[in-house]
Amino acid sequence: MRDFGYQIDQKITDVMRENSFTVSAEIIPPRNGAEQSQLLEGIEGLVSSGSQFLAVTKGAGGSLRGGSLPIAQTIKDHFRVPCIAHFTCRDLLPQEVENQLMDHHLFGIRNILALRGDPPSGQPHWKAREGCYNYAYELIHQIAQLNRGIYLKRDGETKESKVQEATDFCIGAAVYPEHANPRERVDFLKRKIDVGAEFAITQMVFDPDVYGDFLEESGSFQIPVLPGTRLLTSREQALRMGQRFSVKIPDWMLKALPEKHSPEEQNRVMDLFLTYVEKLRQRGAPGIHLFVLSGMNLARSFIQTLKSNME
Repeated sequence: MRDFGYQIDQKITDVMRENSFTVSAEIIPPRNGAEQSQLLEGIEGLVSSGSQFLAVTKGAGGSLRGGSLPIAQTIKDHFRVPCIAHFTCRDLLPQEVENQLMDHHLFGIRNILALRGDPPSGQPHWKAREGCYNYAYELIHQIAQLNRGIYLKRDGETKESKVQEATDFCIGAAVYPEHANPRERVDFLKRKIDVGAEFAITQMVFDPDVYGDFLEESGSFQIPVLPGTRLLTSREQALRMGQRFSVKIPDWMLKALPEKHSPEEQNRVMDLFLTYVEKLRQRGAPGIHLFVLSGMNLARSFIQTLKSNME
């Protein structure tokens, strides 16, 4: 197939297959109307420090952050590293999902993290509009159907269309090792794998044993599960993150963190998270996926140090 001048991306599953341990990062698009140059400079720094692939989120909590697709396309074409484009189906009809996925396909995007998407902030009783998906596995199933060349039937068609040219997406899923119901956290992963998920990234996790125990619980499901985390710079921040996202911060990490954030404590923070990454490796992690919500320079320095230690 012609690529229309856009580079066809390398699949993340191939990157992980070729490397015993991957180092990657996840970035957030700037708010609509915000300056983009700072983000592009940050991406350049993450790539030059050794990130093997990047991911671009959609706006969390219904926030105004467009640009995920063009930023992902820029990362793979300009910065020449693979990129995962987050794709949320919240409030999209299946026809709209198919149209947007074809935009990704024609731009050469091949790695999709398939998500339902957060409900808008301040709307605790939000429900999907009629005809839209309620669960991410439904989106994963639709993408897998496109990979088989099976498209939606259009209005006015009286019979099933013949099989059309298949897409070639590498489908990722989000997983939740600290979901309140132990059975559901594994069942949800199984359901996503059954309909086509090929890799997974966890919610923010800071305890290597929580991650490792989840791998053991879901050990019969043979897809790579990347632990997602962020660099914590203080005990104060760690306690806030743990409460906000309902995730466990182990005592050994809390004790090792400085009480308050301080630039002078950067090396201490990096040493702590180097230890954390080693513990994840011992529990079977195929890589580390760093959420860069802020502190781009710290993330870049950490990735550079981690890659140097791995050589």
